[in-house]
Amino acid sequence: MAEARRVSFRDGRFASRKTEEAAWRRHQAAAWLESMVGPFGLSHCPSEQEFVSSLRNGIVLCKAINKIQPGVVPKVVANAPCDSQPSTAFQYFENIRNFLVAVQELKLPSFEASDLEKVC
Repeated sequence: MAEARRVSFRDGRFASRKTEEAAWRRHQAAAWLESMVGPFGLSHCPSEQEFVSSLRNGIVLCKAINKIQPGVVPKVVANAPCDSQPSTAFQYFENIRNFLVAVQELKLPSFEASDLEKVC
């Protein structure tokens, strides 16, 4: 019985450490993205849901990769304050698709577009 508690305690510490490491990686990624594109509304230590939600429309990702390689994403669909209608999910998906194509062209590590949907 004591063995089961000890394993559960270790598992808890391991899970806690992984959670802390993930939070630190999100903090670093958010800080880097903001240094590339300027503030985009994230808290200092964003939750996973907040971080993914801020990237879901692809605008920040496209702006960041265009800073690395100017013009690699020639058109970024963004909501201008004077637009009468908000951009559609299809338009935002176009940003993600264009970003992923640019990442592939630059031979950078990538992810699946569906990864931006898994958190919420």
